[in-house]
Amino acid sequence: MMDDFTEKKPFWDWRRDGVSKITIKDSILRLCMGPTEALYYSNAEISDGGFTDLKWSSGKLAVKARLTGEGFPHYGSAGFGFWNYSMRIDLSFPIWYIYLRSVRGNYPLQGFFIQVGNKFLPVKLTRPVGMYKVLLDLFSFVAPIKILSSKPAMQELELDKWHTYSIDWRNGKAVFTIDDHRIAEIPVDYTGKARIDAWIDNAVFQPQRGDPAYVFRHITHENRREACLEIDWVRME
Repeated sequence: MMDDFTEKKPFWDWRRDGVSKITIKDSILRLCMGPTEALYYSNAEISDGGFTDLKWSSGKLAVKARLTGEGFPHYGSAGFGFWNYSMRIDLSFPIWYIYLRSVRGNYPLQGFFIQVGNKFLPVKLTRPVGMYKVLLDLFSFVAPIKILSSKPAMQELELDKWHTYSIDWRNGKAVFTIDDHRIAEIPVDYTGKARIDAWIDNAVFQPQRGDPAYVFRHITHENRREACLEIDWVRME
């Protein structure tokens, strides 16, 4: 599968929530959200499967992308990769690149990460590494996550420049590559199916103690300007 976004294709589910838009111009897909109010969720997203028709159990996904807009870097999240489309803490299993940023500094996952299930590897951090490690030690008591390193793998990465990101998921592992630089190889303890997903929104995610639904909740943020995830092409092998 290859899509260079010359037009909107029915292959994708095109989703918009709140203040958001999805456009294609000059073979560039633009997923944009904002300006956003703090109490309401805004999201622009494409995906290729739902609860009953997840397509992929392995494969190599490559995406040429960048984060842009007057509001970049925005408060919320953005990313792309594989996901099994569940927000339940015990079921959710992403294999993707994810950007996270929050207003309050005590939310520790601030930067650009590789995520496999509940494992996070920082690629680029937006807070001092020492403080990051202290907050992660505290956060581990309230969130079921594992941090694989306190050292970012590619701190010099400029997220607002075009880069080619790939995820090679097969044989019980995922290999992550950025611009032909091998960043990580992480075991994948998941044998189900997933969809391809790319999004930008105004939320970070956090479990709440005693939540009867046992899910990651949207913690929504105010953004005074529009921010976008631009994608030049997506290729799946």
